[in-house]
Amino acid sequence: MSSTLALETVRAAQNKDLSATTAVIEATESRIAVLARKAARRMAERGPRHDDYYEEFAQQGRIAVWDALSRFDESVSPDFLGFAYGTVETTLLNATRAERNQGVDADAAKTFLSMLNRSGGDPYLAEKLCQTVPPAGRRLSVDRAHAARLAYQGADSLDAPAPGAVDADEPREHGTSTYGVPDDLITAEDLTREADREKRALVHGLLDTMGDGQAYVLRATFGIDPVPLYGTGNEDELAADMGTTKKAVREARSKGLKAFGKRYVKAVARTTDEVDELTAAMTARLTRKGGAE
Repeated sequence: MSSTLALETVRAAQNKDLSATTAVIEATESRIAVLARKAARRMAERGPRHDDYYEEFAQQGRIAVWDALSRFDESVSPDFLGFAYGTVETTLLNATRAERNQGVDADAAKTFLSMLNRSGGDPYLAEKLCQTVPPAGRRLSVDRAHAARLAYQGADSLDAPAPGAVDADEPREHGTSTYGVPDDLITAEDLTREADREKRALVHGLLDTMGDGQAYVLRATFGIDPVPLYGTGNEDELAADMGTTKKAVREARSKGLKAFGKRYVKAVARTTDEVDELTAAMTARLTRKGGAE
């Protein structure tokens, strides 16, 4: 046990002795400050937000010491300071986790992390994919996906969705698989249909992360809802409908295909070999007539 706080002092503080209580406060205050500063840096590296979190966590640390004092049992261990600091660390770790994950349930966090892997680590793309790619019952509403992304990034509580926000997730019927039928009734057609749905959802999700101009031209080129099909032979008509020039349409298509290709490779490739294979296929597609050129 530290020489700065005798066991007799701890006993007296447990019995509400004022001078002993003051000694406990003085002995633990500097360590509480260190742990509170560390916890505050998890939320904000510096600035007013950091200072506010520091004050909040320091107060929580002091309360944790009083909790440790009431629960301390010298017959288990005579090291009160070790016990108290462990209590403070656990309290502040839980506090930062609660602050970062407020409003985000475990299922939403799990779905977000899954899409984060699909997005190659891009949290903004993962937020979009959460709303479209997972099967019914697991995809997230706009609010839940946004909250999950903020929680992952350690966002300010002011950015969290308002309490009682409408959750548009589709409920999953009890006893059914993610394909919408009982597990023992899944067929090859179900698997194919789900794979096609996921591909369509991925395409829409990726397009939603692109600039409006490029995304619109790509949707028009391939007839992706809600834009009608123009193909590559109606550039004058598409340009007129968009209020732009034929040259601008071609540039938007060329840059858009490249941007979409990079996003798609990031989302679907699982190994470096797959990255190379898909990148080569994308390059070949872009250099063929009707592609980027």
